[in-house]
Amino acid sequence: MMTQVKTIRVKSSSALVEYVADGKVQRKHIPAEEISETGAVLDYVLAQGIPYGYPWEEIVVEFDGERFANELHNVNVWTIEDALRSPQKVWAALSATLSDSINNILSEASHEKKRGNHG
Repeated sequence: MMTQVKTIRVKSSSALVEYVADGKVQRKHIPAEEISETGAVLDYVLAQGIPYGYPWEEIVVEFDGERFANELHNVNVWTIEDALRSPQKVWAALSATLSDSINNILSEASHEKKRGNHG
């Protein structure tokens, strides 16, 4: 079978392509010559391609419902009507709730960059 791909860039004989597999957007480096004129690539070629990017799905994001409720109360969101009237306050509370996870993600990215892993 073949999968339709979007060519992101071609450098020398290598191509970075983007495609959707199992509902997930993926990017891989493959030989540029493997892309058909219609922009499709054999599935086994994609399976053997070199993944591009960092495996973000491996990051653990923790969500504390009690902290979220407290952050909502801090921005004066107490009722459903409050939330519907001020969705920006809900976003602010959510951001505050996830701030530790966001900081951990950025710290991990910085650590990986220092190690030379730019995936």
